[in-house]
Amino acid sequence: MKHVIIGTAGHVDHGKTCLIKALTGTDTDRLQEEKKRGITIELGVACLDFPGGQRAGIVDVPGHEKFVKNMLAGAGGMDLAMLVVAADEGVMPQTVEHLDILSILGISGGVVVITKTDLVEPDFLELVIDDVAALVKDTFLENSPILPVSACTGEGLEQLKITLQALCDSLPERRDSGVFRMPIDRIFSLKGYGTIVTGTLWEGCMKKDQEAVLYPEGEQVRIRTLQVHSRDRQEAFAGERAAANLPGRKKESISRGDILATPGSLCPTDMVDVKLTLLKHSERTVKSGSRVHIYTGTKEVLGKVLLADRTELKAGETCYAQLRLEEKTAVKKGDSFVIRFYSPAVTVGGGRILDPCARRHRKKDPQVMHGYEIREKGTPEQQLELAVFEQRGEFRTLEELSVRCGLPFPEIGNYAEKLEKQGSMICLKGPGHGQVCHEQIYIHKEEFEIYCKKAVETLKVFHKEYPLKEGMGREELRNRLNTGSLPAVSDALLRLMVRRNVIQENSGYYCCPGFHVVMEEETDGMAEEIAAFYRKSGFAPPITEGYLKDHAGSKKFRSVYYSLISRKILIRLNEQYCIHSDYYRKGKEIFCHMTESSRSPVMLGAYRDELGSSRKIAVALLEHYDKTGFTRKEEGGRVLR
Repeated sequence: MKHVIIGTAGHVDHGKTCLIKALTGTDTDRLQEEKKRGITIELGVACLDFPGGQRAGIVDVPGHEKFVKNMLAGAGGMDLAMLVVAADEGVMPQTVEHLDILSILGISGGVVVITKTDLVEPDFLELVIDDVAALVKDTFLENSPILPVSACTGEGLEQLKITLQALCDSLPERRDSGVFRMPIDRIFSLKGYGTIVTGTLWEGCMKKDQEAVLYPEGEQVRIRTLQVHSRDRQEAFAGERAAANLPGRKKESISRGDILATPGSLCPTDMVDVKLTLLKHSERTVKSGSRVHIYTGTKEVLGKVLLADRTELKAGETCYAQLRLEEKTAVKKGDSFVIRFYSPAVTVGGGRILDPCARRHRKKDPQVMHGYEIREKGTPEQQLELAVFEQRGEFRTLEELSVRCGLPFPEIGNYAEKLEKQGSMICLKGPGHGQVCHEQIYIHKEEFEIYCKKAVETLKVFHKEYPLKEGMGREELRNRLNTGSLPAVSDALLRLMVRRNVIQENSGYYCCPGFHVVMEEETDGMAEEIAAFYRKSGFAPPITEGYLKDHAGSKKFRSVYYSLISRKILIRLNEQYCIHSDYYRKGKEIFCHMTESSRSPVMLGAYRDELGSSRKIAVALLEHYDKTGFTRKEEGGRVLR
């Protein structure tokens, strides 16, 4: 079944609430203050049943200028609009402002309703209809029906219902995005239930007992019970008004404008890139840096407008801009927004969000305008490549990129594979071609080239400083690449560089292609002397640091010593001891012999006796064998792995 939200709009006291009551039987003014003052203050909700079982939700919004922000909270979820104009007053200021807001938000269709027709003469009614027709010219309501009705006499109500049903039937079916999103417009608590939030489900399917996240806070919650129009339901669908019970959350910890959504489906942000249009009849201009009220979904935030290619935006003009918000929100690419002047608070314009998690842009950077254009008009592949390029150094997963680009998952995997075949992007981490996983990570070719250049330059400097070392250790090179706290990504980068022969790797040490240690006659003799000493020491080597201190007078001694470790002539067992590679192998042979002889785990004490060494050396050897996978520790001793 198709689910549709119809919303009202119009000036205060033009009969919106009475019209809804006449159509549905529901009085949407529920607050005592609303009853007392005779005006709508908060959003009201009702449902309209059509013949054949179709049901539409109706959201009644306040018409008073003081409550425009409440009107905006309800307008974001509308599929169709009823612009209400009272026959005895005609077009008024909020009639115009509400129509502007609906146009900015991209409402695609609706109807104009002339109420209180029983209060005026037919000739005067015709004048009001002409005024309304002139008002809606060049708007989404230009070709919509203009229907005179009276909530008191019932005149025109049946025709209005027929028209609304036809409009609902003409709307396309919603596409299920696989994730749900509900901007919250009301929060209250009920005894025995706890906190309840309500809103219009913008997309997806929300289910009872489902895990969800409250954005922008990012707090995980569970939906214990679910209602649609006061009826318990197992699930609610996009286009329906829903109420969700969130146990364990205090009412005060949730605010209007928060969003209940699928975990991982949104990106909290305080900076968005947009396409901004000022209203044609706006009496105000917006200067770059202006402070404004910004409305997205059901949320209102303050922020600054930074225009991309000019210092001032005038009435009727459009440009790219960045909105820097004073508090975080969570939006998606393609969402509409409205801006109102800071003081006085009047609606001046709005537009569409192009990048929901934008970065600060450098002034006068020609690539910035190109980026705006791609986000607005580019192909999915162009948008994905731009996102990967601009997120360099952050290594976002495909799942994160799908949220930031507004590209559905898993379609994004197909775009990524195309770009990889073209050579624009490189897969660093993932299951391989033909498969898409949430943790798949891609890097732009230009970023990879930067890391290659950095690795080669780092190794060249290292070789110059330490010509007798085989290469730089993995951990050190990984740190020099400065990829943040992502060792898996660093290792993937290094493996890719080795495969492409950018650098070479040998037993965990990295060097430039073609590099090899060249020993001078002096250092070659020194190396032979050290190797001979350790060979003679056997299983009783000296403490490393003490041995080096004894030869501190020789400038090249330490370098030669470490070159022997790099070349695996000496094996570093731990921070204290090194041993000659011949005795390292001999230690393995002794262990194998003991295993074959006893056919039982080798005990530390027995192994020490066979070596004729100290307990410290025996422990160091066995622990190194464990680390390299030669042996395995068990309760009764050690066995061959």
